[in-house]
Amino acid sequence: MNEKDLFPDYELKTTPDTIYDYLRKPDSFIFKILEEIGQPSLKNLKLILEYFNKYKVVAEINPGRYRNGNLVLGADPHQYYPSEEEILVSELGKMITEIISSNSKKEINTFKTKEGIPSLKVVFTEIFFRHIDVMGSGRFFYAEKKSEIEIRL
Repeated sequence: MNEKDLFPDYELKTTPDTIYDYLRKPDSFIFKILEEIGQPSLKNLKLILEYFNKYKVVAEINPGRYRNGNLVLGADPHQYYPSEEEILVSELGKMITEIISSNSKKEINTFKTKEGIPSLKVVFTEIFFRHIDVMGSGRFFYAEKKSEIEIRL
């Protein structure tokens, strides 16, 4: 007997694990903000920075927590559960990183001057997501903290 006989409806996940997999609340304010921003681009950098600065303060007041994880369902022994604000700050930080890496220094400086954005340091802790398939129980998503990222803008 092979695995397909034991679990005939099992489908391998072939896409990267994202916030959309992890957060199960479709009405989360995070999705509303990300939808408002759209794809990361230089033209919406100012809006991204506004949200980043606002929610960075809130995330520091409302941090996530480590809790005992359910090892049987693929969690770590001390599993991290980030606050929604931390998740949003991480997603916005990743957008800023993408914008910086996909535009020249000259384009960024021209945009900053035009929009009145001062030179600044963007610091955030990246949250990434992973999944575990537990045969007979389902697919479970977990968040993990990466190291702190610092970007000069």
